[in-house]
Amino acid sequence: MRAQALCVVGLICFPVAAWPGGAEAQTAGIEGVVVDSANHVLPGATVTVAGVDSAQAADPPFDAVLDTTVTDGAGAFGFAALPVGAYMVAADLSGYASGMVGPVEVVAGQVLGVRLRLEVAPLSEVVTVDASTGAGQPLEKDEFGTEFLQVFQLPTDRFQDALPLLPGVVRDPRGRISFNGTRPSQSTLLVNGANATDPVTGQFAFELPLSVVETVEVNAVPYSAEFGRVSGAVTEVRTVAGDDHWDLNFGSLLPKPRFRGGTINGINTATPRVQVSGPLKRGRAWISQAFDYRFVRSEVKENIPGAREEVVEGFDVFTQVDLKLTDRHSMIGTLSVFPSTVDNLGISSIDLGEATPEADLGGWNVALVDRLATGANTLWETRVALRGFDVAVRPEGSGPAQLTPDGLRGNYFNEIDRASTQLELGVARLQSWDWRGQQHLVKFGAQVFATSFEGVDRSGPIEVRGADGRLLKRITFRGPGELEASDVMTSGYVQDHWQVSPRLALDLGLRYDQSSMISESHLSPRTAFSLALDQAGRTLVKGGWGLFFDQTFLQVDAFERFQQRVEQEYDGAGSARGALLVFENRIDPRGFEEPTSRVWNLEFDRQLTESLLLRVNYRESRARNRLLVTRVTDPAAPALVLSSTGRLRSREFDATVRWTLANDQGDLYASFSKMRADGDLNDFGEIYDNHRNPLLLENQQSFQPFEVPNRLLLWGVVRLPRGITMTPGIEWRTGFPYTIFSEDYSVVGVRNSSDYPAFFSADLAVTKRMDFLGRRVDVGVQFYNLTSHDNPRDVLSNLASSSFGSFRNSIGSTVALRFGLGF
Repeated sequence: MRAQALCVVGLICFPVAAWPGGAEAQTAGIEGVVVDSANHVLPGATVTVAGVDSAQAADPPFDAVLDTTVTDGAGAFGFAALPVGAYMVAADLSGYASGMVGPVEVVAGQVLGVRLRLEVAPLSEVVTVDASTGAGQPLEKDEFGTEFLQVFQLPTDRFQDALPLLPGVVRDPRGRISFNGTRPSQSTLLVNGANATDPVTGQFAFELPLSVVETVEVNAVPYSAEFGRVSGAVTEVRTVAGDDHWDLNFGSLLPKPRFRGGTINGINTATPRVQVSGPLKRGRAWISQAFDYRFVRSEVKENIPGAREEVVEGFDVFTQVDLKLTDRHSMIGTLSVFPSTVDNLGISSIDLGEATPEADLGGWNVALVDRLATGANTLWETRVALRGFDVAVRPEGSGPAQLTPDGLRGNYFNEIDRASTQLELGVARLQSWDWRGQQHLVKFGAQVFATSFEGVDRSGPIEVRGADGRLLKRITFRGPGELEASDVMTSGYVQDHWQVSPRLALDLGLRYDQSSMISESHLSPRTAFSLALDQAGRTLVKGGWGLFFDQTFLQVDAFERFQQRVEQEYDGAGSARGALLVFENRIDPRGFEEPTSRVWNLEFDRQLTESLLLRVNYRESRARNRLLVTRVTDPAAPALVLSSTGRLRSREFDATVRWTLANDQGDLYASFSKMRADGDLNDFGEIYDNHRNPLLLENQQSFQPFEVPNRLLLWGVVRLPRGITMTPGIEWRTGFPYTIFSEDYSVVGVRNSSDYPAFFSADLAVTKRMDFLGRRVDVGVQFYNLTSHDNPRDVLSNLASSSFGSFRNSIGSTVALRFGLGF
């Protein structure tokens, strides 16, 4: 761990400490406290102080370890009679990730106060090894912290806006987040360890005020066995706890104006937020409360009739209470509510406002976490959570939807009114020990998810019309569309982080999953390694392999009760042509199998210089038994058949360079990635999403709609003098694929065989923090798409359209001001 590493470096590299001598030597002191993430004091932590060369503050070499102590019952420590100079202070406690502060400068006669916060060690952070100790972390993850989220240009001030800064993360054409060439529904969102994805659709369905987000961690390949029902990535959000000081913060107080015709015309985006935190009882109980309001307009940048904007309005409320029952026993309770309304959902220059729905999307979550340390090396964690997700999507007009060569007109066709609930129970034990000189940290756990939903899913008529208005096909739906389903999923896991040697670390895991809905149980083994190729640990090779079982959508159990789709084709004279096709919703006679993915990766890390780090990574995922919807058009027995025969293969290569600026002035990142994702296109989750496509095409195997073959990212945080922070961001990528249709919306050639133009955007935010009348003030300006590059979001892809092949609806450039207050 970091404190142990600091001792080793000091004792090996500098066996003789150079102390100032003589009666003229001047001394100082350092004192402080060690706390956990909830600000509970941590007795028994080992604290070490070591001298550093302050002239090399970007990566200071350690001088001799000067002293070591152990925190008292109040978590306090102190070092007296230190020579004047610069120091690193590190703390280490079994069951926690190490913490370090510094370099800190002490002057003669001064006693400097410091505070070290230790996080309960996730398995991916158990061994935080300094460069001199070698192996590093087998379980790779990326992290965004509070400071970054507050200063970077996030278009809607949500933590999700930061995720596409990672090389393998993109927003697909429908705005959903795809990780590493996998479908959005193959990834999972956790908030303080609790699941936050919609059990019906598998989509992220949780909103939080940005001011309570402490860290956002992304496990690109979730090899740890504690992660279940996922094969894409795990995004885990941890929230801010209160402490013994009352704080009041306001953020994003200035709305972003809407410009039309070169003048301000109303508000485009308003995301004000407020957060207050402090003690309910000092040293024992704390509260953190946050509220934010969201009003976001997304305008169609074309001259279209009727409404021209998608409007999102909602609010997010989050409350967290932390209790310290004893020095080794704590509880955390959270409550969150996040309702929102979307008007003209999915409006574009192709699908006009009259043909888009209104949607009410929201939910709530109550969670309680109990942590108990029962020994020097044992930590128990018990979790109980109850959550609900509500979805209501409804047409805004009357009459049939009309699908024309120029897009959707008339009305939206589908109505959803659904409520789902989920109860989550979990218990885990974290145990560390040394065996034959090798360190093991083992986590055992069990989980139960009891989920159910009920509601209606009904659709109205759809008319496919030609360029001259002729009726080419009519689609209707039969049946009540009343749905309900339930499932109980149980799981157990064991995960061992094994420090084999100073240069080799292994993570070995095994997970058991069982679903009452599928009536199957499975074991999924996983392993990862990290090997240092040199003694100093400047060159690392990492990799892993895992078997993953993906989530089975809850509405799969209701598939046979979905409305039946009825299709009738017409000839040029308007007379019915061919047989009326009434598609029965049918389950494959072979039954279901759990969707599985086999994932492996290989990574090379090299510390090129003290400030330059290179990371090269290759990932490959092969998904089988994906839920696939197949059209059977035999007039004798037409059907939509749901089976477990889908396939998806994704391959991604990325290379990233991180430049750490001197004197803690920030970091700059440059990354290039290549990705291919191909497989079956009629994925159940894509077809039966909350926002439906009127077309249900023949299945093909082709490129996925979120595929980005080439992508370049440049971004970072630069801290300038006088409290100024600059955050540049540049993205270039190849365009998403799309499909070409004939007049009646039959596919021409292969689906997703054409591409949008390349995307390019240069963004910049500049913020300044200053004090005004004793209050902290943050002011700044944000620029999006500085070059006004044409980045179209729509394409007319029907051959019968008079504007076939034209790209439309570029987002343009925008400017926004930032203003925040802290008390």
